[in-house]
Amino acid sequence: MDLSDLPSPTVRGQILAVTGGRNVGKTTYCQRAADTFRAAGFTVSGLLSPGRFNQGQKTGFFTHDLHSDATRLAASAIPGELNGPQLGPWTFDAQVFDWGNKCLQQADGADVLMIDELGPLEFNRQIGWSASFDLLHRQNYRLALVVIRPECLETFSGLGFAYQVKKISLFQASHS
Repeated sequence: MDLSDLPSPTVRGQILAVTGGRNVGKTTYCQRAADTFRAAGFTVSGLLSPGRFNQGQKTGFFTHDLHSDATRLAASAIPGELNGPQLGPWTFDAQVFDWGNKCLQQADGADVLMIDELGPLEFNRQIGWSASFDLLHRQNYRLALVVIRPECLETFSGLGFAYQVKKISLFQASHS
């Protein structure tokens, strides 16, 4: 995966919207970017949402706090495993949303901020990583990598955010 086109975190308030279809490697791209920025001496905080797979099928996803290195199960497609809000086949753990939003608030001031991901829960239901919007508006970061579903980019723009787009394709993800 080519990270050479990552913006340099030298100017405050830059946003890179990382977008692409499902399971193409957006979270992997962000994890590798986080590793690259940390190796260069930048502070990196925020949330990543790696998938949980069983025999090649996504059965859930985790929330990973980049500051504390703690990970919690955020959503499951297994009936009865979690209780909370639902979207499609996913049941979400509202307590993980609360924890993740606290982690995001603690990420304020990091050189590089990661938010994975903003989608229908945040834009349509005002749940999920709801703390993201105030945090992004404060611009108390140099660079924010924000995973956003392609169908939500226009809504993100409508909230007043200026950003660059990095589209991830399956080819990039699978040949990394």
